[in-house]
Amino acid sequence: MKCFYENQEKGNTTIIVALFLIGLVGLCALVIDVGRLYWEANKLQNAVDAAALAAAQDLPDTASAADTACEYIEANGFQPSEIQISFSNGNKTIDITSSRTVNFIFARLLGFESTSIHPQASASIDSMGGPFNYVLFSGSASTTLTLNGSSQYVQGSSHTNKNFVANGSKITITGACEAVGTVTVNGSQIDIPNRLPGSAYIEMPDFSDAIKQQAQAAGQAYSGSKTFSGSYLDVSSPIYVDGNVTVNGSHFCGRGCVLATGSITFNGSNLNETTSDAVCFYSKNGNITVNGSNAVFEGILYAPSGSITLNGSNQTVHGRVIGNTVTINGSNLQIIGGTSELNALPGSGIRLTK
Repeated sequence: MKCFYENQEKGNTTIIVALFLIGLVGLCALVIDVGRLYWEANKLQNAVDAAALAAAQDLPDTASAADTACEYIEANGFQPSEIQISFSNGNKTIDITSSRTVNFIFARLLGFESTSIHPQASASIDSMGGPFNYVLFSGSASTTLTLNGSSQYVQGSSHTNKNFVANGSKITITGACEAVGTVTVNGSQIDIPNRLPGSAYIEMPDFSDAIKQQAQAAGQAYSGSKTFSGSYLDVSSPIYVDGNVTVNGSHFCGRGCVLATGSITFNGSNLNETTSDAVCFYSKNGNITVNGSNAVFEGILYAPSGSITLNGSNQTVHGRVIGNTVTINGSNLQIIGGTSELNALPGSGIRLTK
């Protein structure tokens, strides 16, 4: 009888141990597969975030933004077929959703074959608005914005807080041409289809204090006028000059702001920056003057209290020209607006919204 009970106890123990081992194996399977699931989801989420941030820099060009998103997805080890791209907020936001099936390995023993993950991200252009919504802007309520000459091309919209006048030939504004007062066109081959007289007055912001503080923190605040000549000017951090700034044929790199309390003057021809950079030259109380021909500028010219004067021929601004008054002398001028130049402004640029 004793042997019977001993055998029964041994049998019960074996069953308990077997059940325990099955449970332990199942738990290990779940831990391994859940860990793999988390790793896959995190990797895809990082790829989608990177794709959204990179693509948003191309907005509002949705075709270029979509191509960039796909390139970044592939660079991170996934396929474009695993994402869906859409645009919102007037093509200022890109929305990316993703879908991927993760097949289980050990959890199949418990009847779990696979599951799907769906990371998503949205990135938007976050700008200061106001005058920075325009490629060409004149803030004076008493001075007319006048385009004189020939072969002047503005890709984007313009605004003046007074009247607008175009005199000459081959003058184009692809976007809206807004004026608080009147819009007058004189000459031939003038292509300004969207003329909007009677538009609302727009204030010009002062963000010089933020630039000054950032420059001081970066050790790039200078007392007295300063000249930059013949070398690369690194504007990865803001630069503050309590005085005038003169730029003689320098090249610029980085995305930031150069703030002068006085005037800013550019001299010489072939003034270039790389297309991947964007600098805002900000004259707080003075004027901005660009002298010379064949100048190519990437960024923003901003003179909220003074004038911006473009002297010479064959000048190209990839960015924005925003001043209290704007004077254009010469021919073959192009102002081509984008969105990447807005990254030079404090409190603006690209941000994840989801």
